Amino acid sequence: MTTAILEEMKSLGFTGAEAQVYIFLLQHPLSTGYEISKGTALARANIYQALETLAAKERITAVSPDPLRYAPVPPTQLLQRIQQETEQRCQDLQQQLTTLEQPDGIGHFWELGERGRIETRLLELINSAHHRIAASLWAQDLEQFSDALRAARERGCTVILNLFGEAQADFATVYQHEGPEKVIGGHLIALTTDFAEALVVSLDAPITGVVTQNRTLVRIVEKLIRDESYLAAIYEEFAPQLEATFGHHLVDLRRRLLPTTDAERLVAIATLGSEPINLPSNLH
Repeated sequence: MTTAILEEMKSLGFTGAEAQVYIFLLQHPLSTGYEISKGTALARANIYQALETLAAKERITAVSPDPLRYAPVPPTQLLQRIQQETEQRCQDLQQQLTTLEQPDGIGHFWELGERGRIETRLLELINSAHHRIAASLWAQDLEQFSDALRAARERGCTVILNLFGEAQADFATVYQHEGPEKVIGGHLIALTTDFAEALVVSLDAPITGVVTQNRTLVRIVEKLIRDESYLAAIYEEFAPQLEATFGHHLVDLRRRLLPTTDAERLVAIATLGSEPINLPSNLH
């Protein structure tokens, strides 16, 4: 167990000698350097160097002058201080690295080919969002991400969902779409966060996806999600007029722009229980 603790402390910036000295003082407070050297079997020179460094970093305290004895800073206080220092260093480094970033560069792309990696990355994006999340999801996907989306809403994020199918999402502004059985184009997820990063995946086999910070593509995905929201809101308000003009399920409009296979599937869905609709000759 002590070996594992030593390794964890070394990962937080302690040297091996410093970690052993600190642990020894936890178990034997008010020890002298000589006593620590004898108890740890470390060379006295290494002990005094470790004591000097630990005291300078306020990880131990000298509590008596003659003989000089030491006490450890309590672990809870020590680790809180290390956590705060690490967070501050990360923030400072982020600012420094950001100044070096080329803002108009190609941008970054990460290809994802496994469902587990896709789900993990999607949760990471939701959990790191600060201001806004916009997504298009099937209802069956929502349950897995509801807790993270709700937590984002509670920390102040605006959450906008295009939802395909029926599901409860009281943490979001929801734009309702047809169920998955009427979706043309397959099982897709699109998500953007803070207008800065986007994820688009296809969950149909073979599963593929991409995450990007490329500004142009983030804007395109954001526009796709917004356009779906616009369409859902307009369709909800003006469904009779739209279907009178463009056919049931807007089939007359949509089939003009779809690949042949998707157009045929759309017609099949739209004409269930009715007279079949003939495709234009260029779609046969």
